Amino acid sequence: MTLVEEAMKLFNEMLHVGMWPDVKTSGVLLKALFLAGKVDDAKELFRVIKPYAMPKDLCICCIFLDGLCKNGYIFEAMKLFNELESYNMKLDIETFGCLIDGLCKAGKLETAWELFEKLYEEGIQPDAMAYSSMIHGFCKKGQVDKANILFQKMEENGCSPDLITYSILMRGFYESNKLEKVVQLLHRMIEKDVWPDDGIYAIVEDMVCKDEKYKEWLDLLQRFFVQKHRNGYL
Repeated sequence: MTLVEEAMKLFNEMLHVGMWPDVKTSGVLLKALFLAGKVDDAKELFRVIKPYAMPKDLCICCIFLDGLCKNGYIFEAMKLFNELESYNMKLDIETFGCLIDGLCKAGKLETAWELFEKLYEEGIQPDAMAYSSMIHGFCKKGQVDKANILFQKMEENGCSPDLITYSILMRGFYESNKLEKVVQLLHRMIEKDVWPDDGIYAIVEDMVCKDEKYKEWLDLLQRFFVQKHRNGYL
């Protein structure tokens, strides 16, 4: 019996003797079930705790929503999201962000964009994860110009792009053969003191294979990694 199975057995025993696990315990078990790929068990667990979780505990609902999205159950995730709204629960950026990311990964870009725009209607400021998810969604559809516009809007709205955001857009520019845009983004990263990683180094390596004129950027990144290694950052 695995640790997750033992935990589920203990959970059921607690219910059998009339003990109700607290929110933290339920949340930990939900996460563990999803990580173990036991989606049906996670659904059954949520069915049991839903009567007390749904009206008041957004954290548990968000864990379940995120698990559904990451395991490809996007329609069930959308249904849960709509239920949460019907309960007049005050949804936060984490709840919106989980579903936006899931929708983008499922290729449902229009629905994701509608949800993203709804953030502003609800007075919720998008975070880096929400922006990055939408930018990734646009890039996957080959709509890199829209991704770039959203990136600029992100900065204008005071949300700082992180390494993930830069990497996503850079990869989008590279795959669209907009290599000069990649260079502009590299400049921007350096200005903002965002450290490139191996993924960005690989993009620049690929650029050099296409055109030797980008070798100076590869040399710069090599020096960067050597310096960071000396300073103990890598």
